[in-house]
Amino acid sequence: MNEFLSYLAALNISPKSLKNYKSDLNHFTGWIILKVRSYGAYVESLSEAIPFLNKNLIWNYKTYLLENSIPAKTVNRRLSTLRHLAKHLLASQALDFDFMEGVENTAQVKKYLFSAHPLINGFKSHLEAGNASSNTIKNYLSDVRQFLTWLEANH
Repeated sequence: MNEFLSYLAALNISPKSLKNYKSDLNHFTGWIILKVRSYGAYVESLSEAIPFLNKNLIWNYKTYLLENSIPAKTVNRRLSTLRHLAKHLLASQALDFDFMEGVENTAQVKKYLFSAHPLINGFKSHLEAGNASSNTIKNYLSDVRQFLTWLEANH
């Protein structure tokens, strides 16, 4: 995504910020490639993954960051990088919608949403008792956590 880095440089962003954006973009690229491959589509680059970009995917990424105890400041910087990417893709007409619209920064996240909340543990036990696959359990729990994150942010 050299075009994106050129786009950022044209915004007169400091060298340190540019370095951080590049790092954030590399992190997201690795994540989205693995995520899209988990859907059964083989992609090797961010450019190939662009058709898969949507708000749900970004919510999954944000949830992934939060579940892995990434500091809120880093999560928000990575979301900022993706907002810039969305603007660049719109401006270059690679996409015709803003996949970051409505995706807000995170505040400090309450731990109960991501660890030992009894509802989440009960749901996990229910899925295990029903012999759900480990991938199904992981995906369902991620969806529930994502919903709780959205609920916490919007109420």
